[in-house]
Amino acid sequence: MEVVEQRPRLVSLRVTQFRGDNSAPAPAPQKLSLELRQDIEVGLGTSASADGPLLALVNVVLHAAAKTPEGADTGAVFEGRYEGKFEYPAGVTEEMIGSRFATEPYQYVLVAQVVPLAMTHFRRELQAMGLDARELPLGI
Repeated sequence: MEVVEQRPRLVSLRVTQFRGDNSAPAPAPQKLSLELRQDIEVGLGTSASADGPLLALVNVVLHAAAKTPEGADTGAVFEGRYEGKFEYPAGVTEEMIGSRFATEPYQYVLVAQVVPLAMTHFRRELQAMGLDARELPLGI
């Protein structure tokens, strides 16, 4: 009996959107805090071509808002959208991995590969817009 390798491989990470607004008048230099929220979706899909591989997709949306030390909103808001695409080896079908794909530990392994890459880009964009984002976590 032939054993089919069923581990997906991360083939791309796309930044599908980044938007930020830091247009409020610059106050005197002060320490700001960033309130971060992550929305993560995981899904199973097929390639556009009929003979293409099975795909796993991880969509990550990162939202951040800058706050003053007292917790007041500064008006600076940021959002980044990212898409990680995994390809399964040829021959892997949804029936082979469907039950495992539905479990949280399996999905976590996929998400844990995409989120650090997305967070690295997000932090760089925040720094380019004048915010010190070095203390933001890289992980989930």
